[in-house]
This record gives sequence, structure tokens and C-alpha cells, in this order.
Amino acid sequence: MFGILSWNLVGVAVVSVDVSDSLRGMVVFRLDGRLFALLVAEVGEVVPIAWLAKPPGMPPVVEGILNLAGRAVPVLRLDRLLGLAGTTYKIDASILIMRGDEPSGLLVEHVEGVRPASAFTVMPVKDGYSFNGCLAAELDRGGEVIHLLSWPKLLLAEEKSGLAAFQARAQARLAEMGEVGS
Repeated sequence: MFGILSWNLVGVAVVSVDVSDSLRGMVVFRLDGRLFALLVAEVGEVVPIAWLAKPPGMPPVVEGILNLAGRAVPVLRLDRLLGLAGTTYKIDASILIMRGDEPSGLLVEHVEGVRPASAFTVMPVKDGYSFNGCLAAELDRGGEVIHLLSWPKLLLAEEKSGLAAFQARAQARLAEMGEVGS
């Protein structure tokens, strides 16, 4: 079993990824009608589409802020980061909560599931083939190509710094709202 269905503190069903399987699996998802994947080790949770706060001054790639059990999580539009046409998100859209010091989410069209690495044939990509090396490899699954992304390479250092500052402001605002409500 690759994931465990549970409930977080705000009552949203989440799938927590078991770290022991993280080196063997890929989270496969759809975006703009195409298949993509991230290593399980990079994804902490899969959260169903939820209401997002939209404070002023958001960077263009940020769809909004998710209040995840008291943590302000900026949710990024992966389609915009990858330069894809505007994706239409429906009720089966999900937010991938990424592992790391600063919480971030990636809005995706639909999560196909977690698949073992053994289900794919890895086809390496040439250096410089993608912006900042964000495309780690292409995976073949029975003639179907899945683009394996590298989470650490999706944002430039300057973008990460700006996103961290924005997240800190959103977290402070969330904390202030909590104090008012107490």
C-alpha cells in the first residue's frame, strides 16, 4: 500500500504518503490533458480541491492560499509554471502538498494514483531540454509517455525566495485572524 487515507485537522480527507515507499513510487497526475509524475518522496499529501484565500499581491503563478490545519500553504498553478494553456479544474482536481521546509502546494487537474517505479521504462532527457532541468525524465508505460518532473528544479532560487516571503506574510495574516477570532 502506498498511501493511507486519513483526515487532517480541518476535516479534509488526505492521502499521506508512506516514506518507506518513497524511493519506489511516482505520483501520476493529469495537467492540461497530459500525464506528469513526481517522486513520492517529494509529495507529502494529496488534498482534494478546496477553498483558497486570494489575498492581494499574489504572484501570478499562485492560485491562492490553503489553510491546512493552521498553516498557510501557497498553491501554485503548475500549468502556468510549465507554460501550458490554461487548464480547467473540475471537482476531481487536487492539490499536491510538497515536502520541504516551506509548505507549498501544486494544483493539478486529476491525480491518477501512486504507481511503483517498476511500472515504467525510464527514458532520460538531454541536458538543457527543459527550463532549469525541471523535466527529470520521460517515463514509458505501455506506449504512454509520462513526464517526470523534478520538484527542486521547478522554481528558480529567486522565485523560491519570493514565494517564501509571500508565504510568511500569508502565515502572519492567518495568525492575526486566529488571534481576532479567539
